[in-house]
Amino acid sequence: MWKFLKLFLLLLLLQKCCMAENDRDAVLKKPIVPRKNLSGKLPIIKRLEILSHVANDTTSGQPKDGDGDGHEKPAKKSKNLEADLMVIKKQKQKKKNNNNNFTQNSRDHSRSSLNHSQNGVDQSGERKIAVREPISITATTMSEESTERSNGGEAAAADAGGRGKLTFLDSDLRIELDDLLKASAEGLGKGNFGNCYKAMLEEGPTVVVKRLRDLRALSREEFVAHIKSIAQNKHPNLLPLLGYYYAKDEKLLLYKFATNGNLYTRIHKAKGTRERNPFRWNARLSVARAVARAVEYLHLHSAAAAGIPPHGNLKSTNVLLDDSDTVLLTDYGLASLIAPPITAQRMVSYRSPEFQTYKKVCAKSDVWSYGCLLLELLTGRVSSHSAPAGVNGADLCSWVHRAVREEWTAEIFDAEISAQKSASQGMLRLLQIAIRCCEKSPEKRPEMSDVVREVEMIRVNETEDDEDLSLTDNSASSQTPSR
Repeated sequence: MWKFLKLFLLLLLLQKCCMAENDRDAVLKKPIVPRKNLSGKLPIIKRLEILSHVANDTTSGQPKDGDGDGHEKPAKKSKNLEADLMVIKKQKQKKKNNNNNFTQNSRDHSRSSLNHSQNGVDQSGERKIAVREPISITATTMSEESTERSNGGEAAAADAGGRGKLTFLDSDLRIELDDLLKASAEGLGKGNFGNCYKAMLEEGPTVVVKRLRDLRALSREEFVAHIKSIAQNKHPNLLPLLGYYYAKDEKLLLYKFATNGNLYTRIHKAKGTRERNPFRWNARLSVARAVARAVEYLHLHSAAAAGIPPHGNLKSTNVLLDDSDTVLLTDYGLASLIAPPITAQRMVSYRSPEFQTYKKVCAKSDVWSYGCLLLELLTGRVSSHSAPAGVNGADLCSWVHRAVREEWTAEIFDAEISAQKSASQGMLRLLQIAIRCCEKSPEKRPEMSDVVREVEMIRVNETEDDEDLSLTDNSASSQTPSR
């Protein structure tokens, strides 16, 4: 009995031992899941261990170890935690160094691009032109265009230092600046020295307002002295200067308005059409005489400084005709007011042979300009020396010299006057005067007093020929010569 009891206890003990062994084996086979701390993050040691194992697995390129059933084995604790920390620290330092190198390279690239741009060279090695936009050009231009579109009434706007005053010179015209501002006006175009406006006063005559630009650096006293010297020129064929306006940023000149336009329009307008009003020989000779007298007067009485032609800008657009077709010369004496680089670019006298060769002009430069004007009168063609902007002209001096040399003189004269047979001698004599005035050497050109005497000797036709002048397109000789 006792033996059976011992045997039963022994079996019971063996059973418990077996159950404990099975429980221990089950616990060992179960994967270990690390616990999370209160913040939901892995403890720092566990994170470092996992990062170390992941880095090692990724570096080796081998798959993670498993038990064959798709279950991963529990991560083994690193034997050398300090070594793992050093690996991670080195990786972070390497990444930081790479970022620093990338930033430095970007800065160097930007600095290199900036240097190339400043030197005007792009990355492809091609030369580039850097264009700097002026800051105030847009505002200035818009302001000027707005002033021009305001019918000229705001042309005498006050400057920053205060509004100026209209001053009149030996004229019965007495108006205030407000009268000029209120006047209805229209633009007459842009001249070499500034824009011109036709101002129709409510009480008084119609006047021309010329805005001056590109002036020399002159004080008020110097400017007034120049204007008074211009106003002292009194001749029936000079357009009188009525007055002026002076302010710091605005200078205006007031002239009498010439009703019938200018000589350029009279010669070239509506050529070859039925609307054309023929410009006959007697009228052209009358213009040649009047202009010669006016230029002679300027040469004898003008107070122009040495090295400046008394007129300086003699051309057909500056020869005006009033309501009775009286010839009036304008734009005289302004060369002393304009900055030298501008006069060289825009004035006719500075296109003379002596300026092209020696960069100098003189009184004989006006004589050359007068010769070019005579050739325009005789040929009816546009001269390249005085053609308005956008109009193509011909070098009439060279063309006429070649025509005379090759003996086809008959083709020189405008069809409107060449048909007037009785005027042929007068036309030939005026042509000879023009050729002498256009000599390349100033010493070979005649004085204006001699020119006036010779032009006065040419007789005017007693009666105009009644020949039918068929003004077709072929007779429109204002085109550029083809020979």
